[in-house]
Amino acid sequence: MKKTLVAALVAATTLSFGLPAEAKTLEEILRDKGIISAEDYQAAVKKNDLAYYRPGRGITVESRDGNYTAHIGGRLQVRYTYTDVDDSAKEDTSNFNIQRMRVSMRGNVYNPNLYYQWQHDFGGGGGATLKDAVLGYKFMDELSVQAGQFKAPTSRQQLTSSGSQMFVDRSLADGFFNLGRDRGIMARGAFADNLVEYMAGVFNGNGENRSNPENNHLWALRVDVNPLGRFAMDEPSFNEPRPLLNLGASIATTTVTTADQGNGNNNSGLLRNAVGLNNLVIGPNEDVDVWTATLNAHFKWMGLSAAAEYYFANIDPDGHSDWDADGYYLQAGYQIIPETLELALRYSAVDSTDSSAPTAVRFDQNQFQIAAGYYYKKHRAKIQADYTIHKDDLRDNRDDNIFRVQAQVIF
Repeated sequence: MKKTLVAALVAATTLSFGLPAEAKTLEEILRDKGIISAEDYQAAVKKNDLAYYRPGRGITVESRDGNYTAHIGGRLQVRYTYTDVDDSAKEDTSNFNIQRMRVSMRGNVYNPNLYYQWQHDFGGGGGATLKDAVLGYKFMDELSVQAGQFKAPTSRQQLTSSGSQMFVDRSLADGFFNLGRDRGIMARGAFADNLVEYMAGVFNGNGENRSNPENNHLWALRVDVNPLGRFAMDEPSFNEPRPLLNLGASIATTTVTTADQGNGNNNSGLLRNAVGLNNLVIGPNEDVDVWTATLNAHFKWMGLSAAAEYYFANIDPDGHSDWDADGYYLQAGYQIIPETLELALRYSAVDSTDSSAPTAVRFDQNQFQIAAGYYYKKHRAKIQADYTIHKDDLRDNRDDNIFRVQAQVIF
């Protein structure tokens, strides 16, 4: 066997000096002489292919030993929105928008377990914005630790990428109660082949791209149970051959002070809406303790997807009575043409009418939505449209009708 390999190497070397640049590679010579199998040849060629493009994953550059990888890609969402405004004193609106234009890079350095992730958004009309900046290390399946800026582990719909939604965007309830991205450190892991997953972290509590002006932090914990097998962070059902079920819960707490109020607009829906951080609801030198929790269930099988999530918050200012706020959504969709055409329904409601709540943070709204989605290449290339009936029971002239259509490509 050794003599055969030596002969093949000598022949390959001789040919490489005697033929022009388009001569056969060593792998091709070994395959043609029957020294390696077709499968071995494919594996060898793939290993030598250190830079390549994969649709939906972007451009990949990697070292042969796997210690260095970089996946460079992005996502573009273009959206049209028509709003039939209920207020006769205002005009209806018709708007084209680049909802998201995100460029990202992720991979590992020095060894496969030291990973990084970066994402920037150039859409939305607000200029370039840093979304994610992560540096982490995977010790084992049960434990990874990462630091930087990323989403706090709360509601499942918020943690599910905006590119993997069943509707054009997330629900009304998520918009009112999400905690969004923040800067901090988090541990995460999975046990028993993803039967149980967890995320636990501590964050500034001031939203993305913001420092902490005092010494209070946001603490958050999320646990997911997948009794029927691994459940991806993806809302539609792409013809799964067996039923899948996800049950999850989260809890988070933080303390808001007047120093946080002066720290600019916070991207957290909970702090904006239920706490009124940007409306200066709390008084001078007054701390506000905030607790929030979520519960969710998500089922998928053979093109059918059904999900429900409940949000709860308690806001407790110093020297004042506390108040509660809550919300939820129920949604279901079915792909009438598997992996191609989907129809979906969703109802979502939010409520903060507690008599102890300041008027500025009281709300009582609901939305009913119908949606259709055409998946050309699943989420990598799709068009979605939805129609929303929005009702506001606390304010006049706010029962609007909204039509949206959005095209997405992940490259």
